[in-house]
Amino acid sequence: MLKNVKLQTKLLTVGILITAIPLITVSAVILRQNKRMVRVAEDSSTQQAYADLDHIAQNIHGMCKAQQQMLQANVNSSLNVARDILRNQGGILLASETVSWDAVNQQSNVSQRVELPKMTVGDLWLGKITDMSTTAPVVDQVQKLVGGTCTIFQRINDAGDMLRVCTNVQKQDGSRAIGTFIPRTNPDGKPNPVIASVLQGETYHGRATVVGRAYITAYEPIYDQSKKIVGMLYVGVPQESVTALRASIAATKVGKTGYVYVLDSKGNYVLSLGGKRDGENIWEAKDASGSLFIQEICKKATALKEGEIAEQRYPWKNEGDSVAREKIARIVYFEPWDWIIGVGSYVDEFYEAKDAITTIGAAGNRILAIIFGVAMVGAIGVWYFMARGITGKIHRVVTDLAAGAEQVASAAGQVSAASQSLAEGATEQAAGLQETSSSLEEMAAMTKQNADNAQQANTLSTEARKSAGTGAEAMSRMNTAIQQIQKSSDETANIIKVIDEIAFQTNLLALNAAVEAARAGEAGKGFAVVAEEVRNLAMRSAEAAKNTANMIQESVKNSRNGVDIAGEVTKVLEEIVRSIGKTTDLVSEIASASQEQAQGIDQVNTAVAQMDKVTQQNAANAEESASASEQLTAQAASMNDIVNHLAVLVGGCNSQQRSPEKAISRNPQDGPAHAFQGRVAKKSKRFGKSDEAFHQIAKSAKKPSKSARTSADMSFPLHDDESMDEFNS
Repeated sequence: MLKNVKLQTKLLTVGILITAIPLITVSAVILRQNKRMVRVAEDSSTQQAYADLDHIAQNIHGMCKAQQQMLQANVNSSLNVARDILRNQGGILLASETVSWDAVNQQSNVSQRVELPKMTVGDLWLGKITDMSTTAPVVDQVQKLVGGTCTIFQRINDAGDMLRVCTNVQKQDGSRAIGTFIPRTNPDGKPNPVIASVLQGETYHGRATVVGRAYITAYEPIYDQSKKIVGMLYVGVPQESVTALRASIAATKVGKTGYVYVLDSKGNYVLSLGGKRDGENIWEAKDASGSLFIQEICKKATALKEGEIAEQRYPWKNEGDSVAREKIARIVYFEPWDWIIGVGSYVDEFYEAKDAITTIGAAGNRILAIIFGVAMVGAIGVWYFMARGITGKIHRVVTDLAAGAEQVASAAGQVSAASQSLAEGATEQAAGLQETSSSLEEMAAMTKQNADNAQQANTLSTEARKSAGTGAEAMSRMNTAIQQIQKSSDETANIIKVIDEIAFQTNLLALNAAVEAARAGEAGKGFAVVAEEVRNLAMRSAEAAKNTANMIQESVKNSRNGVDIAGEVTKVLEEIVRSIGKTTDLVSEIASASQEQAQGIDQVNTAVAQMDKVTQQNAANAEESASASEQLTAQAASMNDIVNHLAVLVGGCNSQQRSPEKAISRNPQDGPAHAFQGRVAKKSKRFGKSDEAFHQIAKSAKKPSKSARTSADMSFPLHDDESMDEFNS
């Protein structure tokens, strides 16, 4: 099949393959790296987003825990102060005289009439003081000294219901909340934890509901002289009084559109976005799919243990949006305050980095396709002209050989037809030899030029090999530099983490300072301003450290990708160096073969000179002239066969197909040499040693004589000659 393909086509095909394979390999590697980069960006952005949400949720939980501990410590201190004041004023006593109370259940608002002994502090009856402008014993002293609220309870019955008989806790109308009592049993049938602890003789510390509001409290039992529990002493501060903590939570930023919100287990907003919906109950709220997602959030949150984080995904559609967007909330539960802390954001914000990298990768792929197309077009053009130049030279040689074969055949016919006039024939043959010598000189010059060009190509290939090796070494050095950059980025990331931790601790210290300043009253206002500025500075430092850490992490990721890509490019350059080395070896072999060909042509010139002497001698010897003519005829047939094979090699077609108009048949009567020609063809399919001179003359002939041009082109292909098969592959 390949025998019918032109040499130019073969050379062009091989050149295109040599160019296309490295380009396709490099393009495939780049495309693979682009896909890998997009996948890594997607995974990294998602993991980083989850980590940021969890970090924010855990930080807020930690701040609540720290604030709880600080408030509880302050309440415990206030309880000690209240206990000392009560003891210094004579303690709690029950008089024999009784007083009637309309006791109101603070949970159900059901009122009942009770008759209780008067409760006194020393000799002073606590009285039924409802007006806040009237000083109440003990409780107002405590508030004046340590702040907060204070209450003295009296036991109503054996069950343990506790009635407020003296307090500075206010009702919604602004009056003191005396006459309200805490029932032993809650409406859900469970024992009230405050009453249960006090009746067991223990002090209760923690969150409690006081007249419909959440307080951080401490309750301890009050005993009479017989060590019987007759009441309890209370101190506490409202849970919503942690204004600094609430402001810090409200100011927390989550991505571009995310925010932090706080619910209780009943679906009430403790802290909403911008504070617009604080106190609103959203228990029945539904998402875009109709699910009661708030109830699901509350259920998941209350089942969490200390330090655990839950996740809730739900579709949400804001006003003006055409379609719903998926939202994610990372949830933690602070049980002491019944706070469900949610950190929410839209999911599509996580993939902004991936989308950006995907866009860049697509643009890079388009540029790569353009470069590939331009390179292939350029390579095809270069290889086309190279193949055309090479085959053109070979084609000219084939043409010259064909002309020489025609000349030799013509000369043989003339010698055979005019064997009786050897002198005249010898003279004409001598003229032909002169023309052949001239052609050999021209062919020798062309062969020398070809050898020089091959040597220059060999030099250029060697230089290209050195340049490719230098590029591989430079790529290796670049790979090492990128690895050093990656190492530096890792060390910087560790420093940023330490800065973030310092900022967090500074924030906690600022919060503690703000609380202490608040306790100091007017004297601590200036210190409170300083504490607030320190907290703001700590928050800005934490945010800056976070942003810096994100950029460093991105730099580390890009450095790692650069290391991988540089390694792959290094491998490709090494493969190019090996390919150029092989090409250099081939060009060197071609140069050597050209030099040997030039030497062969010099030998042919010598042979031509010798044949000229023989031709002059043939003028005197008819027998020798006849024999030479017969041999010359046989060599002309062989020459035609060689030309035919070369034509197949260059043009991809048989010489008979190429020039059928030149092929003529000769009958046995055309010349006396025909009989001898037939005998030579039957004897051997190859040339003998005695025929080498004539064979070389036929290969070197370029310009046929006028008489030879008028002769028919004889074609005798040697189909059985295996020596030419290598040219057909």
